Amino acid sequence: MNTRDIIALTMVKGIGNAFIKKNINQIVLSPSLKEFLSTSNYLLDEFILNQLLEKAEVVLDECQECGYRVVDISEAGYPKMLKSISDPPAVLYMLGNTKLLDKVIAIIGTRHSSDLGNRIAEKVGKYFSGYYSICNGLVEGIDSHSIGIRGTVIPNAIGVISGGLNYKSTCSASHKKIINEVLAAGGLIISEFEPNRKEDQFSGSKVSRIQAGLSSGLILVQSSVGGGSKYTIKEFSKLGRTIGVIHYPANKEYFDDSFSANHLIAEKGIDGIAQIVGLKSTKTVNIKSIVVLQGQNDYDTFIGQLQDNSSFLW
Repeated sequence: MNTRDIIALTMVKGIGNAFIKKNINQIVLSPSLKEFLSTSNYLLDEFILNQLLEKAEVVLDECQECGYRVVDISEAGYPKMLKSISDPPAVLYMLGNTKLLDKVIAIIGTRHSSDLGNRIAEKVGKYFSGYYSICNGLVEGIDSHSIGIRGTVIPNAIGVISGGLNYKSTCSASHKKIINEVLAAGGLIISEFEPNRKEDQFSGSKVSRIQAGLSSGLILVQSSVGGGSKYTIKEFSKLGRTIGVIHYPANKEYFDDSFSANHLIAEKGIDGIAQIVGLKSTKTVNIKSIVVLQGQNDYDTFIGQLQDNSSFLW
């Protein structure tokens, strides 16, 4: 099967990303979508099948016209680390510098960040961008400050967006502005959605698994226990990788509820993560290590943890 067939496969009712990952060997060996479906108990009317293939062809044509790179999960160019999650996107749509995917960490936090959170995000983002590409959802707050949006945008920012790559019509006004700046600085934008798919109330939490999957490490800058960062933390906590958490008790602002998730992880470790993501037990939490980040020495410890695991990561 080729990329067109795999795009069409994602349009078949009842077939999701987890199914495609589970059956990837059979998919790769099948000469056509029709043959794969006939051996997988997903029988489609010939007319409907042709409609799906035509829709997939339209998507590919538009991507070619717009300069978007399309890579499916069967291709060598698909990010290897992303395949580790339970339901990696069957197809990725990318615009910008794909070489940035070689070494990635996620820096995340609340959209409703404080001045303290913003200052920390800018400092952390600037430091770690000297070693890794910085990945997040490019929304306002910690995401945008970690890539230097208030000053000079770092050249190695990766944004996983919750709408299609035709972002001027699929994303919010604030999101569009940040995406423009990232692309102008030489960054990369990724979506699992077809170019014209508009972002919605569910797509934001859904893309958190991609941010987690692409990243060898994750840093939480600022979040309350109930904040949206819990979705990315939940996905990341299944992957056996390293989490860093900002801990800044010297500043009274840090004791605001907007840092309550940081407190839990810094003080309780894996138990704190389980509480944040809503697990009754830590049995399913798979974290290589947790590094509490209070200064540059801790930053270097975090990098060392990632390098110790390099045989797994790259």
